[in-house]
Amino acid sequence: MSEGQRRKLSVWEIVLILEFIALLIGLAMPITPSKTGGDLSLADWFFEDPSYLHKVLVYFLLTNLILGLLTLVAVGYTYIERRRRNGRLS
Repeated sequence: MSEGQRRKLSVWEIVLILEFIALLIGLAMPITPSKTGGDLSLADWFFEDPSYLHKVLVYFLLTNLILGLLTLVAVGYTYIERRRRNGRLS
C-alpha cells in the first residue's frame, strides 16, 4: 500500500476495538473516585458485597448497552437517510 492509501476496517475489527474500549472503561470505572464522595456503585444493585471484578462486569455490560443503543440509533438514521435519498420516504 502506498502512503496515500488507507485500509478499510472490517466490521469485526471495529467490534473488537469497541469491545476493548468497553473493557478498559469497565476496568477503570471501579477505581475512579466519585466526585460526590458517595461509595455506592451500580454493582451494589446486583451484588450484595460486590468485589472489584463484579464492578468491572457491571460497568463493562453497561458500556456495551450504551454502545448498542448508539449503534441502533446510527443504523436507524442510516436506514432512514438511505430510503430518503432513494425517494422511497416522503
